[in-house]
Amino acid sequence: MIATNNKRYKRIKRDDGAGIEGLPLQLMVLVLIAGVGTAVMMGWMSGLSAPSSIGSIHVDTDQIVLQDADHDGTYTADGVKITVTVLDQNGDAVDGATVVLNGCQITDGNGRGPHGVTDENGEVRFSNLDIASFGGSVAFVKVTAAKSGMGTDSSTSIPVVCG
Repeated sequence: MIATNNKRYKRIKRDDGAGIEGLPLQLMVLVLIAGVGTAVMMGWMSGLSAPSSIGSIHVDTDQIVLQDADHDGTYTADGVKITVTVLDQNGDAVDGATVVLNGCQITDGNGRGPHGVTDENGEVRFSNLDIASFGGSVAFVKVTAAKSGMGTDSSTSIPVVCG
């Protein structure tokens, strides 16, 4: 059995021109197919655009100040107005984004958590908001904006100062 294998190897070694003449042609065909395939894929992909995403959220106030009028340790503010603007990654207004405010027991005039949808200018206006905090610590109202196909952004917070 070993001797047979040795004979086979010797036979291959003696055939100096075996199989080499077709190799350059096969490589040329492979390079041609790869090049055409890459060109076709690049053509398909050139029609694609980068997905849009929420780029930034802007709020018209730097902070909200609460007062403890009756000195019971509960700091409140009533009738607060906040305007939120939502922009995409290019700085263009995002129409139809849902904006939610939460934290510091913030409620709208009906006692519910404030939420709204941006207009064509990327703005949503909240008015008549009630905010409360206990103990006089610094707290935050988190602003969350979301739109289908653009994702969610919760990176903006409004400081709430008791004073």
